[in-house]
Amino acid sequence: MGGLKAVLTALICTGALAVPVTAETASAAPERAERPVLTKPVARSSTVVFSGRTRARAVVRLQERRHASWATVAQRRATKKGAFKIVVARPATARTYRVKAAGRVSQKRQVTPVVAPAAPAAPAPVDTCGSRPKRAEGGYYACSFYDDFDGDTLDRSKWMVQQTAFSGMYGGSKGCYVDNDRTVQVRGGLLRLTSTILPTEFLCRSPYGSFTTNAEVSTVATRSKFTQTYGRFEARLKLPAESGIPGSHSAFWLYPQDQAYGRWPGSGEVDIAEWFSGLPANVYPSVHYAGEDTRLSSGYNCKMPTASTAFHNYAVEWTPKVMRFYYDGRLCYSHSWKPTGMTGAQPFDKPFYMILTQVWGLAWNTRTAKMPDTSTLTVDWVKAWS
Repeated sequence: MGGLKAVLTALICTGALAVPVTAETASAAPERAERPVLTKPVARSSTVVFSGRTRARAVVRLQERRHASWATVAQRRATKKGAFKIVVARPATARTYRVKAAGRVSQKRQVTPVVAPAAPAAPAPVDTCGSRPKRAEGGYYACSFYDDFDGDTLDRSKWMVQQTAFSGMYGGSKGCYVDNDRTVQVRGGLLRLTSTILPTEFLCRSPYGSFTTNAEVSTVATRSKFTQTYGRFEARLKLPAESGIPGSHSAFWLYPQDQAYGRWPGSGEVDIAEWFSGLPANVYPSVHYAGEDTRLSSGYNCKMPTASTAFHNYAVEWTPKVMRFYYDGRLCYSHSWKPTGMTGAQPFDKPFYMILTQVWGLAWNTRTAKMPDTSTLTVDWVKAWS
């Protein structure tokens, strides 16, 4: 026995007697670790969370790509089930990461930097008119006129009341401009301009020939009290309630202080907001001058379906080259004029004044039997900026 053992030992040592590889001996060979799995990082405002799976209890190193090499920035040990989570500060620039565990590396993951929130825009400066509007050309407008009708009478230092007895002008269909409590009223912070049909006719006096009528109408204007060339002009209005019934006509408009380029339309007119009760869905901006193409000089797509039931803001920005009309802050129409026989900004290079008008309609908007005897334009405020 002893001799056989010695012979076998010698044969094994010299390799002459090989030991066969079986399933049992193969399973005893060292295993190659699986590649760690790194899931998509979760980026938060100031940190990044890396997580994944690897061999149980393996040391996991989080590595960051730096030029041609990888640098370990953090490490943790995986759980008994192989899960790991590593939290680091979110980088200031875009970076590439991987994890290394048990001699194997994961796939690469990209992390974006912290994006600083945009600084809030500086609030617009404020003056008498409130928040100053921005100019399309840059900078801010400055308040030049303001009336919020805070009182119980019209401020006659700012407004004059149109009267046929002095001007000879009449409005709409034989409407007599008069100055009384029916036509012009300030109450509760609002200006009310009313056109009225009286039960009996009266004599409307005019320097150009008096006439009888039963129609009172109303207009107030800043003529000779406030005029301006260029700038922004705006009013907050609620148009008459008689929407859809022909007969009522309202307007907020600009007219030249002097007829420098001749009679209308030579010296120009700017209708910021014109409304007809017979066509109530729209409010119409227009620019009138000699040689205008009426298909282009009025805005036909400024829809205001609630003009009679709610207050809305109507504005024009007048520059030497273009008129821009904004309804509730939205640009709805713009127009550049090319009048006959004029150059540059003419005729819109002279001072204009503001007008608010409430009259009875004409032609296709003539008053019908369904129209009540009164129709009122209500004004919350009027502002101008230069």
